[in-house]
Amino acid sequence: IFDEVEDRVIIINITSLCAIKPMGGMAYYCSGKAAREMYFKVLAEEKKNIRVLNYSPGPVETAMIDYVMAEAVNENLKDVFVSFKNQGSLLKPEITAKKCVKVL
Repeated sequence: IFDEVEDRVIIINITSLCAIKPMGGMAYYCSGKAAREMYFKVLAEEKKNIRVLNYSPGPVETAMIDYVMAEAVNENLKDVFVSFKNQGSLLKPEITAKKCVKVL
């Protein structure tokens, strides 16, 4: 798909600290984020008309976070997200989306 792109393109990859820091209980998530981040770095290196923003919004209040807090087998992982929620550290999706737009 990117071989046919001639105009300048900006790709926003929503990434995570999990792309560079292992978290117990999130092997697939961490691996997927890391692979995608590297793929886009290589793509930007190969295609000079493509710029990539690897945007890591921080902990965002999503259904995934709710699921982890309720269902995660790894208690440490659960505790991290429960702590974020109790401290009011989870970001609203619309807030972090506005921050991403400002970066652009």
